[in-house]
Amino acid sequence: MTDVVFIGPSLPADEVGRLLPDAVVLPPVAHGDLLRLDVGPGDRVLVIDGFFLQHPPVRHREILDLLDRGVTVAGAASMGALRAAELWPFGMRGVGEVFRLYRDGVVTGDDEVAVVHGPAEEGHRGLSEPLVNIRVALRRAVVAGVLSDAEAALLLETGRDLPFRRRSYRALAHTAPPGAAATVDRFLTWHRRNPWDAKSADARTLLSMAARDAPELCPAHAADQPIDNLHTRFLDSWRARFAGASVGGHRVSDRDAAAVLMLTHPEAPTWHRRAVLAGLVGADLTDPTVEERAHEVARRRGLTHPTPTGSDWLTEGERALDEREGVLRVLVRAFGTTPYRSLALWMVAAPLRTPAMLAAARQVAATAASLNETLVPRTTGLRRPGGRLHFRTEVVDECFAGLWGCAPDGVEAAAWDRGFVDLAAFRYAAEPLVAYVKAFGAPRLPAVAQRALEETLAGSAARVG
Repeated sequence: MTDVVFIGPSLPADEVGRLLPDAVVLPPVAHGDLLRLDVGPGDRVLVIDGFFLQHPPVRHREILDLLDRGVTVAGAASMGALRAAELWPFGMRGVGEVFRLYRDGVVTGDDEVAVVHGPAEEGHRGLSEPLVNIRVALRRAVVAGVLSDAEAALLLETGRDLPFRRRSYRALAHTAPPGAAATVDRFLTWHRRNPWDAKSADARTLLSMAARDAPELCPAHAADQPIDNLHTRFLDSWRARFAGASVGGHRVSDRDAAAVLMLTHPEAPTWHRRAVLAGLVGADLTDPTVEERAHEVARRRGLTHPTPTGSDWLTEGERALDEREGVLRVLVRAFGTTPYRSLALWMVAAPLRTPAMLAAARQVAATAASLNETLVPRTTGLRRPGGRLHFRTEVVDECFAGLWGCAPDGVEAAAWDRGFVDLAAFRYAAEPLVAYVKAFGAPRLPAVAQRALEETLAGSAARVG
């Protein structure tokens, strides 16, 4: 069993190690971090802190994906409490006072757990006080007889009126109404003698429960609400972007690997065509009648070559193709292309997604990334936002026209046949590989797909004969 803990200003990382030895301790969670994890049934992901301003916050669907895969996900104190209060009906486990305040609707504002904190090098040290901590301290003061309910409510509103970056006990004293000076002084004097950090306390509770394998921290089960409609285009896109593997010191996403295979494997157009047509007619990829069946379906639906719509997917020279080939090309391009942001491994035909092929593609992507890093000081190009090396569009087109054996003005049609919806999608996927192709030529990807294609065609010929 693996325990993964996302922690930041709520608790020092070394204290996590004392409370839950052998846990994998990571910085505050952000969008995509859960999709990068190599976890499965029996593992536990404990979310305490998370980013929401510097980086996009962790999405609910990312957590639901882990729950659906049998991973125990629990939250407390900060972002973990907030997400647990929203997802506890589906099996995310919530722990602690902050979680209960959100779950029960006592607290509704995300800002109550927000804090300003230092960088990772300083352990994400908190530089402001979360309003939820002030709220809990005021309530404890009421229970202790130090404040009345009305006095506590007044001080809570004073804290709420402050931007989350400015919230602190000192700021509370400076901004309270003049008539409340004695009340603030009484509260702060008591609080200094009886300090209490609700978020830290909840974080410790969660880690202690995990250390003793508390039964409350269990995976989602039949008593929880079912998770419906989980797999959407958004989740597929996020997984393609964030899931992957580390190769040679570079993080290679599934999308990076897919781009290498679609752009550089010599058999990619052939397999892509067969996969798209097989999907349209509900046939197996190796069915020898796929193209005939697809053509017949198109004919019954009134798609003949050329058509006003179909001609958009054919170049000027291709409009002279025979009717059958023209229709098939339109079908493949109309139904089998995607923008770059939707590029995912599932779009790569199955024969090109073998473990050996994926490993080789990831190695190519990592080598290309290393080469790009060495070229930056010497290139006249610029880096795009996010560190991507930028080449002029004509350089990208000419590079891949040479690789694919077509003229530069035929690149768009060749990109369609590899699954890219337009030149912009192709160029964005191809840019990181330009220096690699110029330096080394075509990648030496395994020939598994070629052998499989030969076997498939041989089997098809035998059945037809």
